Amino acid sequence: MNKNIIYIVLLICAIVHSIGCSAKKETHPTIQLVILSAYNCNSCSAIDDTIEYLQRIDRALEIKKVDIHNPEGAMYVSQYHLWRIPVYLFLDGNGMELYRLEGEQSRSEIEKGLSIAKQRITNRNKPE
Repeated sequence: MNKNIIYIVLLICAIVHSIGCSAKKETHPTIQLVILSAYNCNSCSAIDDTIEYLQRIDRALEIKKVDIHNPEGAMYVSQYHLWRIPVYLFLDGNGMELYRLEGEQSRSEIEKGLSIAKQRITNRNKPE
């Protein structure tokens, strides 16, 4: 009797695992902030403080700091046609640009940029 119950429970677990849970999970669109700077940039000196601040106000925000002098940085410069540093690129999960800020920025300007990026991704994902 106990063996039959164990087999039934295992069978149910296997079925649920293979089908997956159909409960709808609410997901929030991902926004990635790529900050491009350079080691010799005087106006880039406050970026680390800004990154810490942004991580405190929005834990879901993915932040990446890239130096334009390395290969990854050069790829961003080419792909997004960047001409000034620092640059704050707000990207969606597919790497599409939502918003950008160029040059030295205050925290309030960066927060405003994040707000604009969130609004754009929300509007883009609204059903018509």
